[in-house]
Amino acid sequence: MMIDFAFFIDIPFILFKVYNKAYFYAGLSKKGLGYFNKYIQPTPILLPINILEDFTKPLPLRFRLFGNILADELVVVVLVSLVPSVVPIPVMFLGLITSVIQALIFATLAAAYIGESMEGHH
Repeated sequence: MMIDFAFFIDIPFILFKVYNKAYFYAGLSKKGLGYFNKYIQPTPILLPINILEDFTKPLPLRFRLFGNILADELVVVVLVSLVPSVVPIPVMFLGLITSVIQALIFATLAAAYIGESMEGHH
């Protein structure tokens, strides 16, 4: 069984890009160009840090999703190579449950961040 590791990197990256587009679209559609005022608050000196914050906020989501997908597949591959008949089936089911939970966490946190982009910067 061959694992395509590019697949594990591509999915979190695609979700990361979709999240970034939705984040900025939601903020711009709600506030217009006034959305960019949050980057110079409380002082314009913090502009680079505020921009960096918007792009690094979803990175933990991406890494968590990547790690869980990779770990699940590696466990299944090892178990299939050790005990090829019955043991991998419950582990695959557990991986499916874990994937659903991770997708829920990703969607919940992404929705919270997108909602934050539409509200005022505190």
